[in-house]
Amino acid sequence: MKQFLKKILMFSVIVMVIFVAYELLLLLVPNEFSYKKNYIEKHKDELRILVLGNSHLADCIDCSLLGEDAFNAAQPGRSSYYDLRLLKEFIGQMPKLECVVMPYSYDYQYWGHLHEEKHEPKFNTYRCMNLKYMGYTYLDGEWWHWSEILNSNYDHCGRLFGSLYKPLTDLTMCDSLGIELDASYDTRGDDWMTKQLPETASLPDSTEQRLNYQDNVKIYSEMVTIARDHKIRLIFLAMPIYKTARERVNQQRLDEMNEFIAMLRRINPDIEFYNFIDDPRFVEQDYYNSIHLNNTYGARKFTPLLREIIERKR
Repeated sequence: MKQFLKKILMFSVIVMVIFVAYELLLLLVPNEFSYKKNYIEKHKDELRILVLGNSHLADCIDCSLLGEDAFNAAQPGRSSYYDLRLLKEFIGQMPKLECVVMPYSYDYQYWGHLHEEKHEPKFNTYRCMNLKYMGYTYLDGEWWHWSEILNSNYDHCGRLFGSLYKPLTDLTMCDSLGIELDASYDTRGDDWMTKQLPETASLPDSTEQRLNYQDNVKIYSEMVTIARDHKIRLIFLAMPIYKTARERVNQQRLDEMNEFIAMLRRINPDIEFYNFIDDPRFVEQDYYNSIHLNNTYGARKFTPLLREIIERKR
């Protein structure tokens, strides 16, 4: 019996060593989270324009068209909570920073990952990757989310072994200035216009949405206060959406969007908000799906418009 228990113990130790070694090896492999955080850290003394937010900007802001002093740090799925954490960490370390650009659209006041079910794979993935590679704990500070094996549904195995032969952009999923590479016109599929259609509900229809709203009031209020105190331009963008999505957006949600921005302006009257939701300049070839521009035609059309906005008030 003692020999059996000894073998079980030895096997457990070996498994644990392999587990820890695997997790530590993953730290050496670039990914979109570590790349974007490290880029800001490396270039914080020279960046003038910083793009934050989620896939709505990650997919279509081409910073090569904004200048070498701009970086797209937006990431698909990122909630405002993590934008605030990043902003608080770096804004005092960026002496040349003039402008922060963020998305804000018709349902953002109800959107986030703060109150999703704890066993939701996407929820745990964001917690894990933001903790392990950006150093941002979640609200409850659960450090056990650090393990990718236990928490992440990213292809960590493919990333680890792919690092032996894949180019850097395949690992980071973005170009050197941060635009995401997978949202292209050529890969959108024939059903692109019905992908990610928004909900039609006019009121928060779940406890999760109501709690997200309360948290977003606090988060966005703190963001605009930080921008005011550091004399940084904060530009919010409501991005274009295709007509199949626009048909599902009701006026109440649009009114709530404008009311939320008005609330933020009472804290910081200098914040800027530009609404492109109904902009007729964006046509079928500019979209990746019903609510995202693509990184080819869409990015080439939208980024110069953003540049005009930024440059006109310098």
